[in-house]
Amino acid sequence: MATTSSIVGTVSSAIFNDFLIEDGTIARIRDGQAPICSNFSSLSIPAGATIDGIEVLLEGRALDANHDTAVGDWIYVSNDGGSSWSTARSITTGSWLLYGGGTNALEEAGGASELWGESWNATTAAAIQVKMAWSTNDGDAVFLDYVKVRITYTEAAVAIPKSLTINGVAIINGKLTIK
Repeated sequence: MATTSSIVGTVSSAIFNDFLIEDGTIARIRDGQAPICSNFSSLSIPAGATIDGIEVLLEGRALDANHDTAVGDWIYVSNDGGSSWSTARSITTGSWLLYGGGTNALEEAGGASELWGESWNATTAAAIQVKMAWSTNDGDAVFLDYVKVRITYTEAAVAIPKSLTINGVAIINGKLTIK
């Protein structure tokens, strides 16, 4: 298995532009907002690869360490340009660091073998979109420095020809002959 990862290149609103670079500067997602992240341009997946898993990596903090318990599942992925979205997931790495402490933590949703209930190939995985949305009406918020996607894949097997001749060297039915 191999992996490729990329920080988001485009967000649905300029108020989330701080998600575009890993620099410690944060943008806030509030109740009722739903930023969509796309153009993860550094993803490199060979044609024919089998997608094994997708992780969404979020560096940041929250108003409440139990943010994910309070808001439920809130991270979605799309393999069709945002026409439809996966079942929502939450982070799997533990409690958020509290806002005001000055430190961000890396949180993850999905995993190396998590396909989010969707079908993927090299093309759809390279064009992944991520949406973050919840609505609790309690003022909950997450402050993120960046959003990154990591794709785990298995490269397609290379077919070995049954017969091949190169300048007097031949492999025929698995037997090497030199002329």
